[in-house]
Amino acid sequence: MPVTSRRLLSGCLLVLVFLAGAAWGSGQQVAAQPVTPAILSGADIGFRMTARKGVTPVGELVVRIDGEWKPVEFAMGPKLITK
Repeated sequence: MPVTSRRLLSGCLLVLVFLAGAAWGSGQQVAAQPVTPAILSGADIGFRMTARKGVTPVGELVVRIDGEWKPVEFAMGPKLITK
């Protein structure tokens, strides 16, 4: 086999391996299973669970204001370590 044909065949094989890996990896994701919304809470702060991803709860942080649960929005985000 000439060198160019061998390189072309190797390149195609490499692309196929990457595509197969991407297909396998995307199939490994766990979809969130919806549940009846429930609030797990203390006195004035809680967590509204709306779904489960495997055994991990999915939801949002909530606070009680005037007897009503409201979603939280954070004023600051994470600080970057790099400059």
